[in-house]
Amino acid sequence: MPSESFGVKLVAKCRPLTSDEEDTGGNSVVSVSGDKVKVNCAGKESSFSFDGVFGPEKSNRHVYEQAVTPLLQKALDGNNVSILAFGATGGGKSHIMTGSEADPGVIPLMTQNLFRHIQERSNKEFMVTVSHVEILDENMTDLLNPHTRSMKIRQHPHKGIFIDGLSELVVHTGDDIALLYDQGTRARKLGSSDIKTHAARANAIFIVCVEQKERQSSKVGLRSTILLADLAGCEAQSSADPNINAGARGVLNIISALGDGKRKGGHIPYRDSKVSRVLQDSLGGNSATLIIAALSPLDKSYQDTLTCLQYCSFAKNIKNTVQLNLDDTQDVISEMRQDIARLRDKIAAAAQPERDDVAKMEALIQDLEIAKKQTWAEKEKQSAKFEDERKINLANKGILEWVMDSMKKGNREVQEQMMLLQKEKDQLTDKYKEKRKVVESMKEELQKKISEYAKFTESGKKSESETKSRVTAIHELKERLKKETEGLKQLKEQLFAVQQKQQQRREDARAHTNAVKGSAELRQKVEKEERLQMELEHKAMVEEELEKSRLELDSEKTEIQLQAAEGRKYSTKEGADLQIQVAEMKADKSVVTLKLQTLEKEKQHLASELEEVYTFHKEELEVQQLQHYQTFRSYREIFEEQKAAIDQRYRQLLEDSIQDAVYLSSRNNDLTEENQHLKHQIAQLKDVITKLGGKLPETMSS
Repeated sequence: MPSESFGVKLVAKCRPLTSDEEDTGGNSVVSVSGDKVKVNCAGKESSFSFDGVFGPEKSNRHVYEQAVTPLLQKALDGNNVSILAFGATGGGKSHIMTGSEADPGVIPLMTQNLFRHIQERSNKEFMVTVSHVEILDENMTDLLNPHTRSMKIRQHPHKGIFIDGLSELVVHTGDDIALLYDQGTRARKLGSSDIKTHAARANAIFIVCVEQKERQSSKVGLRSTILLADLAGCEAQSSADPNINAGARGVLNIISALGDGKRKGGHIPYRDSKVSRVLQDSLGGNSATLIIAALSPLDKSYQDTLTCLQYCSFAKNIKNTVQLNLDDTQDVISEMRQDIARLRDKIAAAAQPERDDVAKMEALIQDLEIAKKQTWAEKEKQSAKFEDERKINLANKGILEWVMDSMKKGNREVQEQMMLLQKEKDQLTDKYKEKRKVVESMKEELQKKISEYAKFTESGKKSESETKSRVTAIHELKERLKKETEGLKQLKEQLFAVQQKQQQRREDARAHTNAVKGSAELRQKVEKEERLQMELEHKAMVEEELEKSRLELDSEKTEIQLQAAEGRKYSTKEGADLQIQVAEMKADKSVVTLKLQTLEKEKQHLASELEEVYTFHKEELEVQQLQHYQTFRSYREIFEEQKAAIDQRYRQLLEDSIQDAVYLSSRNNDLTEENQHLKHQIAQLKDVITKLGGKLPETMSS
């Protein structure tokens, strides 16, 4: 099969500074000119040249048209294609690949154009399937169908490198791909357990397989794989856990081994990580590959940006071997069956079968099973199965409604942001609870030490050295407690900030309520839920403030107890002032309690009025629903009549087929008896011929 050498293409896209970066005094250290990227920080300038360079003002569509369009044509011609978004965390990789509603990314643009080209080729039939996988810390997740089955990366003589166990869904339009990609991306976000580290360590790979053949022709068709990867941050932070950032390190090691001129030849460590194994065809294999370097211009990200550009310079030297992929599934299946038959005969004939032959046959049988699933009919069947299965798996994870939601994109994004904020709040709450336990434990220990010190001083047997030792221990513990309490307060502030963001997002969501409220009853439930949620949040805020006050009070109480243990005396004036403060606090407490009671009554009154309004609208809707039900019942009766007619026709056909089967069975028995009679006659003739020494009887010869 003819092949060609294809050098990996490199383009760089620098994002603009964000408003937050500008507000905090961030400066841009990256500039672009022609095909060069320059990084200038602290008077030191580094320059890199690539196949294309795009500044902050360039849109994703511009990058797509200039760099990606030629690769789409190669995919339709039967070649594998890979597009890898590469760079440090915060460089804009996800925006380049996914984009936004106003500026679509590479993946939505490519998939829409793919089907536009398919429609233009009316003389051919196409089968297109998609898969979406996330690899995080060497764990693989099927984003379209998050099952719990094991997935393994394998190499197949027909499919090449693939993930065994990853769901493939058949698509028929560009909108189908866009919907599945959006759902997979949402499952990825909502399924993440740690929001901040997730983006830095996760690799998302979207795979589009295109198969084609000429209509009404027996010619061998073509197939190609389009691999679109949003890779983890290339900063590859160190960690004691070998799985953490193994994917990022694995990709960097592959690029170094293939592209660094100082490391020519030798072993290519594709198996160092699952990501590098999946990208084996993309880097040094059978694929036309484009790497898009996503760059942050921020001065604080200078070192990460420089690392990204240095590895991209290595990647420019990588040469792939691209070949045409023939869709010869039936020929491959036939060859495998012949090989299996030969091995089976060899093993059966041997007194002691060789282990290598047995292992080879088992591998061939497994490859044959995989090849049999590559037929178009089997892929349609498997896709339907995966479609049903994934709804169950998404529901089991509690994210079906969010992933499969059919709301408008803008409203989905608002809801998604609220979900992510809730996850962040939950994580902070867990940290707060852990910190709180530590603080409580230290407070108990401090109280114990103070109590012991008080008893020690009352005993009258204290020595100066022991007194000093006890006081020092108390003060040290007190300082540690103060430090932990400060940490607790910081977590409180972070929680409050997240709650403020949630409140803002909720206000944004109200602008989209019409998209999610289809009836008055549903609107009532949604608004009631929003009110309850708001009450819970306000209650939580009050409890947090009370907790904050308690912490401050505990700290003051500890200080007072320590002073009392050391013999602190209060003057008459200080005692009077304290009594006045207590009296004022009691008065304030009664006023606040009265205000709370008044607000509770007002809330109950408003809730009652709202309930009456909802009841009125519900009665009106029930009348409308009754009318709709009457219409539905009429249609149902028509359906039942047609169903009964079809059932009757089916029964008649079934009876006819049973009679045919009985007749054919009887006829088959007659033929079997005739066949047995003929066999008997032939056997007798053979005996006669044998007795005559091989001569035919005179009756037959005449």
